[in-house]
Amino acid sequence: MVAQLRRRLGLHFYYMLVRPLHAAPRTCAPSALVYRVLDEPVLLAHCADPRLDLREEVLRAALAAGDVCVGALHEGRLAAYVWYSFGSTRQADGVRVEFGPRVRYTYKLHVHPSRRGCGVGRELLARGAQLGPRRGRDLDLGFVAPDNRPSLRAFAAAGWRRAGYAGYARGLGGFVAFTSAGAARLEARFVNSKSGSEPEFALR
Repeated sequence: MVAQLRRRLGLHFYYMLVRPLHAAPRTCAPSALVYRVLDEPVLLAHCADPRLDLREEVLRAALAAGDVCVGALHEGRLAAYVWYSFGSTRQADGVRVEFGPRVRYTYKLHVHPSRRGCGVGRELLARGAQLGPRRGRDLDLGFVAPDNRPSLRAFAAAGWRRAGYAGYARGLGGFVAFTSAGAARLEARFVNSKSGSEPEFALR
């Protein structure tokens, strides 16, 4: 149903998930994966694997904007990654995500297909919350589509809770955004981007 609304009506709806940065980290079982902040050379080295959905122009733009990527590596190979942003963030469909000064925005959680179903996403969210810089923020925030059940399970298992929703509709040359009261309190919303030339990450 959600996918049909996106395709037919241009309606995009997302749950808003939050987690306080001061909350105690979830205990993670010992893992063969290494979790750390990823620099540009490591990310570029993995662009050749289409299953990782990393594009050079996109990651360069994200890093240039000050975004930070935390990844899970196994014997030097990238198993999963998640991005953190501290300012207005370009997403798909010529739309930006904006949010207030309390927020560290978490986006583009991606697990390599060979690692899915093993709890890597949950563990990465738990460890990434500690490894990613805070820059004065006290709340992690992310948007996840209702039909993206693997991501919803991973966020819930990592201690996130649903605190509202936001979305937008685009059609017939127009753009309309909407938010719940909870999202409005955090100044979290989707806005129409002024430029269509910037690289984009797609919300899932």
